[in-house]
Amino acid sequence: MRPIDQSLVDEVWREMTGYPPGRAEEEAKAFLQRQPHVAAFCHTATKEFDANVQKAALGLAFLLFKILEASLGVPFPSVARQRIVEAYAATTEWLEQWEGADPRLFLRSVHGGGEFPHPNLIQYLLTVFYGSDSESAEYDAEVKASLFLMLKTLSDALDIGPVAE
Repeated sequence: MRPIDQSLVDEVWREMTGYPPGRAEEEAKAFLQRQPHVAAFCHTATKEFDANVQKAALGLAFLLFKILEASLGVPFPSVARQRIVEAYAATTEWLEQWEGADPRLFLRSVHGGGEFPHPNLIQYLLTVFYGSDSESAEYDAEVKASLFLMLKTLSDALDIGPVAE
């Protein structure tokens, strides 16, 4: 098992962005068939957003699984719906502590880590996926927060645990 760190994320990202035509679609289709509950959760988590955000959510989930599979060296088995439901409940409970807080404070806390076992992976995935310009108009805070919470839930459901720095 290879530790999940920035070099692994970068390696998987470079590999995926260098796929020949058709390969990404084939692998994405296989991912959706192997992980129907993950796909359903991504859709549910982003249903209030447009199709581009929904596609980004699936792309981020696909990237997360590709990284996990590169770390393990084997395809990850199908995630049970109940694992995702439990992880979502834990995320919702965690999120309650932020009720009424300034969204900028929430985002700064997310960037800085805090109590998460895997903040750096999630934040780094978003940075890699969107690029490093977090101030651009395309980097909408509400979308980013929703994608962060989606990735946190999936990471918790996968029980990834601490990530190498």
